[in-house]
Order: sequence, then structure tokens, then C-alpha cells
Amino acid sequence: MPSPSSRRPSRAGYQRLPRDERRDQILGVARRMFTEVPYADVSTAAIAREAGVQRGLIHYYFGTKRELFLEVVRGLTVSYAGQAPPADPTLPLEETVDLCVHLFLDAAESNADTWLAALDAEGFGQDPELRRIVNKTRDATVEHMLTLLHVPEPTDTLRAVLRTYSGLAEVATRQWLQEKTLSRAQVHKLLAGSLLVLVREIAPAVERA
Repeated sequence: MPSPSSRRPSRAGYQRLPRDERRDQILGVARRMFTEVPYADVSTAAIAREAGVQRGLIHYYFGTKRELFLEVVRGLTVSYAGQAPPADPTLPLEETVDLCVHLFLDAAESNADTWLAALDAEGFGQDPELRRIVNKTRDATVEHMLTLLHVPEPTDTLRAVLRTYSGLAEVATRQWLQEKTLSRAQVHKLLAGSLLVLVREIAPAVERA
């Protein structure tokens, strides 16, 4: 059994870093751990060990585990919102949709546990701040989609329709990553096909209604 001293961060390997670098280092370790391990199983003590710092430094920079998790989610949701490629007016709609779905699934797969925890507020119940972060990201994603789809004057109705698509994407992602009832290829086909129909047929019909 390792001695208590062997479980403490090694001061021999400790390197003093500027404030921003140390904060980014801790955040990087936290992001990896929340991605690999469910929220409830991660502790600030474990993050501190992995980062080679004292636990008090985590509380100094971020506060509680919840606040550190929220900071990780902010970074991930910003990453999701930025996954879409720049608008290319020469690209056919089918190819634009296919690429957007591909990049979205890449992001969800590489951060599966944190992605699912962010959607459910897993580990500490329905958290208003977490919900605000996720909703803000959904709105940003909708605006990016409108740009990619070359919609010059989108209406509030169209925005609302596209927000409902985000719900489909989240459920489909869960079926693939968590429930294992669909493969990635099946989810890709479902999301790409649904988005095309939504934009070409359903959204105009909803506008008329």
C-alpha cells in the first residue's frame, strides 16, 4: 500500500507557472477527467493529484467542483458551437449539412461523458447556470446554421424550428453513445436527412401555418 506521502503531489516535479498557465493546466486536467469519468466519481482531490498541485489551488482558481465543471462545460460548448465550417456559398446544401453533422458527431464522441453530463446536469441535479450555458450554446449553434444554410433573413419561426432539431440531435447522440441502440453511421444518416427535410419542407410549411 502506498504511503500517504506517496499520494501527495510531488514537489520535486512541481514547476512554478504564471497564473494563467497554471489555471489552464488545471482546466485541461479537469476537462480530461470529466470526459473520461462520470461527474459524481471525480473529486477535486483527484484533479489536484493529476495536475500536481495542492487542492487549495483548485478552490482558489475555480471555487467548488460544480464551478470547475461549469467552466469545463463552457469551454466544451464553445467548441461545439465552433465546429461548423465557414460558410461556403458554392457548396451544395447536401454537402454542407453532411459536413456539419460529421463535425458535430466528432465533438460529441470525443467528449461523450461530459457532453451527456452537460445535457442532464448529471451529479448535482437541474442546475440553472448549466442550463443557461447549454441554451446559449444552442442559440449560437442555430445562428451558425442559418449562416451556413445561406438564409438571408431568418424569421423567429425558423429559429424555433431549428432549436427543436437540437433536441433530436441530443436524443440521437444519446442513443448512440449511451444506449448503444444506434451506430454512428445510423445517427449521421438520421440527423443529416432530418435536417435537409426540415429546411426544405417542414420549416416552410410551419411558416405558412
